[in-house]
Amino acid sequence: MKNIFPILAILALFSSCIPMQKVPKDAKMTDFFHFQKSENYNPSKWAVFLPGTGGLRIFNDTTHYYKMAEKLNGEGYSVLLVDNAAAYKASKRKVKEEEPAEIIWTLEQAMQWAQVENHISKNSKGSLVGWSRAGLGVIPIANSQRLLDSLNIKNIVLFYPANGHELNLRPKVPVLVLTGAQDRIVKVDDILKHMVAENVSIKIYDDAYHGFDVESLKKGKYFRYIPFISKKIYLLKYNEEAAQDAVKQMIDFIAK
Repeated sequence: MKNIFPILAILALFSSCIPMQKVPKDAKMTDFFHFQKSENYNPSKWAVFLPGTGGLRIFNDTTHYYKMAEKLNGEGYSVLLVDNAAAYKASKRKVKEEEPAEIIWTLEQAMQWAQVENHISKNSKGSLVGWSRAGLGVIPIANSQRLLDSLNIKNIVLFYPANGHELNLRPKVPVLVLTGAQDRIVKVDDILKHMVAENVSIKIYDDAYHGFDVESLKKGKYFRYIPFISKKIYLLKYNEEAAQDAVKQMIDFIAK
């Protein structure tokens, strides 16, 4: 029991210290909606990305989600990237609501924007892909037929999804969960406790940590109980084999 408190403190630090995209005072919400078209653009073939805690920035890395979008672009899917935390802040919305509601509201605004800009066809259905903290909003969406219908979501992919409200995933559309067995931030036991259900496929990578798909985390983020002496305890770390398979799993699942 003595060791659990420093671990919890370090987990809290890592989950809060990933820098969010800066939001200038004069920024508009739509400044944080980005649409990346495929070469053979089809407004009926699309996906939406909701990033984790740092938005579209992972420490100093501002390219990860765009590179992931390129993987789908290569398959003919255009991608709407929603820097939801920054967009919500820029909206200056004056409503008291918890983070899941913030994520859902911002996603709704992003979808409306994409349709008004004629990026996405209003009569088409697409996919929702969420990472880590995005799970707080995506899980309630997956469980709600009303939200799925209003957002035109046909299937969902979740990378190591956070579930701080401990909701049971009971999705109305197919969901693929991709996670690492070594993840200390979003533990496999919690995923198995709350997300094993009909319509859910779960892929667990044995040697993978949180952020296993993020190439800029090759060196990993870790701590030691005794500085410079005890072994490294990884919290985030890239795993090339798991990352490559996860991208394939995502593409194949979205294409179903």
